[in-house]
Amino acid sequence: MRRWADANGATLADAYRRGADKVIEILQVLQRNDVQTVSVYNLSRANLGRTHEELDAVYAASTYFFTTLIPSHFDLDLCSVRLHGDRQALPQTYLSAAQDIETATPTGGFRINILSAYDAGDELRGACQRAQREGCDITEAFDIGDVDLVIRTTPEPLLSGFLPLQSQYAQLIFLDTPLNELTPHHIEQLIDDYRRFPQRRGR
Repeated sequence: MRRWADANGATLADAYRRGADKVIEILQVLQRNDVQTVSVYNLSRANLGRTHEELDAVYAASTYFFTTLIPSHFDLDLCSVRLHGDRQALPQTYLSAAQDIETATPTGGFRINILSAYDAGDELRGACQRAQREGCDITEAFDIGDVDLVIRTTPEPLLSGFLPLQSQYAQLIFLDTPLNELTPHHIEQLIDDYRRFPQRRGR
């Protein structure tokens, strides 16, 4: 987003707000193509060390995403939005907006996971505690299941801590096209390519 804003003479606030609109567009394409679960990497906990200017832009765009975009583009009876991460590290305005949309989408259907103030170590520790408490295997204790496809809108081949255990057999795509310039056709093509690729998962 920072690079896109610099290249296009946009403010960070404008860049992130456009990004929120673009994420909605992508989610709609995925839902139309019968994808059941999508996990959106909003902020890692390490990202919380960024400047106040950038974080304020992220929080404002994310609040707009929760309060305006999701309700206006999705049937709330047919989707569920869930926030994953350190809630105590997030500002109250952001957290309230996220919790309101969680409450408004209590059923199953199209699942939208939002990772914010997320840290893989925290997730692993939480899963270990749940597995011990419930007497289940740790793989069953994660709130988010296995990931099939990871799409990163950066040419840098980094996962940046995104769901490392769940992504161990995922197909990884690194794009030169910034998020704010992706089109539905881009996403449709990636889905088609993935579905033609044999999914052996180590076998």
